[in-house]
Amino acid sequence: MPILSTAIGGLNDALNRDQSTFMIRRARTKLRGHAYWPWLKYYLQYDWSQPVLRDLNLTVDKYQWAKLWFGRGKVLYNDERVTSSGNQQFVNRSIVNDIFTVDRQQGVQIFGNLFPGTWHDISYYAGVYAGLGVGERNNDDNNMMYSGRLQWNALGGEMPFSQSDLEFHENPALNFAFAAATNQSRCTAFETDNRSCRALPGFNVGEDGQYRINQMMEEVRFKWQGLSIQHEMHWKEVIDTLRAQGARGRETNLMGGLIQAGYFPHYLLAIIPKNLEFAGRYAFVDPNVDVDNDRQQEFSGVMTYFFNGHANKVNFQVSHLIVEEPGHGIRQSDQRFWLQWDLSF
Repeated sequence: MPILSTAIGGLNDALNRDQSTFMIRRARTKLRGHAYWPWLKYYLQYDWSQPVLRDLNLTVDKYQWAKLWFGRGKVLYNDERVTSSGNQQFVNRSIVNDIFTVDRQQGVQIFGNLFPGTWHDISYYAGVYAGLGVGERNNDDNNMMYSGRLQWNALGGEMPFSQSDLEFHENPALNFAFAAATNQSRCTAFETDNRSCRALPGFNVGEDGQYRINQMMEEVRFKWQGLSIQHEMHWKEVIDTLRAQGARGRETNLMGGLIQAGYFPHYLLAIIPKNLEFAGRYAFVDPNVDVDNDRQQEFSGVMTYFFNGHANKVNFQVSHLIVEEPGHGIRQSDQRFWLQWDLSF
């Protein structure tokens, strides 16, 4: 999936310097299919731009009510991260993702859909992982990462992890979800690269098993006749277990959330091209709820023309970013612009 984009600036870096560039943001090889039986599915994804083996997993997909996944890949936690970069509404994920993602891990997951077609149509997801991301072959201690997600498919059944209402739902589709995860390791954040175990701002990558991370998320997704709305709210607790044993115990709570909406205006004005979508997003991150004036905010708008759905599209995105400095009352802001051609074949 080659992607060509031009960008100006970045979140924190862009507040200090301007940068204009052409870059290949993603260049990935994907292989998917089945082995021996149609219900034994495999998936491989290699990223040549980093480089890193992002995904390598098998899924036993024989029963709708219970599917078994094992290997390396995304934790089925929240829509914004689970949705493939090629199926996103915006060029980039929001500022919330960088802080709260559980990203890709190595482990095992079980998931399924119960009572389909009824008012109590439910999807569930649960998993156990090494908890160091994809850049490490082994765990750093005896503690595993655990995650769970429960989703009520209130209207229209279970929606796939894909943004924009390209399907043009004749009837409204509505999903509510709640998820939680816990992990103890030297990491406070993750990123899909060879150094996937990383540190949140204000932290360092610690000793083995130093940080206990507890986090929760609630999510709403809605699609109907070209309109799509998505909302997520996140909470994350970071406990430094080494410092907690002494006199300088440290516990940090973080919050963040987003709301985004998109619409194909052709369904209101036929003169507008059918494949043109406009979308807007607001996101915020509070990196420490006990500290005032440290909020980060994002205001983004995007215009997308779909030549062949998510497989061939052009995006133009504008973002306004605001970062507050605690204790100083200073607000810094910056703008970012992207023009991206996203092509999958």
